[in-house]
Amino acid sequence: MAISLGQRLRATRELLGLTQEQVIEQLENRFDVEISQQTLSTIETGKRKVDAEKELPAFAAIYGRAIDYFYESFDLPPTPFGTVNLRSSITVDFDALTQRDKLELAAELIHTVLQET
Repeated sequence: MAISLGQRLRATRELLGLTQEQVIEQLENRFDVEISQQTLSTIETGKRKVDAEKELPAFAAIYGRAIDYFYESFDLPPTPFGTVNLRSSITVDFDALTQRDKLELAAELIHTVLQET
């Protein structure tokens, strides 16, 4: 079964343990993207398209994914963050990350490096 862009956004959000409210708050505070919970819900169910120039890059940064992750092989289930090949091209605006985001990213990187050794 093919996974839509909205479904991949939802699966990634849930995988990261984020609520819709938390995502909406980050979209607004970090990227000046204002959407309601109803709008996010309609995006995740595929009833509304994502703005590729403003919204998708913001979602990608919040979720710690490259934009192309959301377009790659919709037939595959989302990959847990800990098993993503971190050597792939990941685009992140580090200045936009909160201190907590930076610490979580560092912890994931350390965990991944320790698993590889």
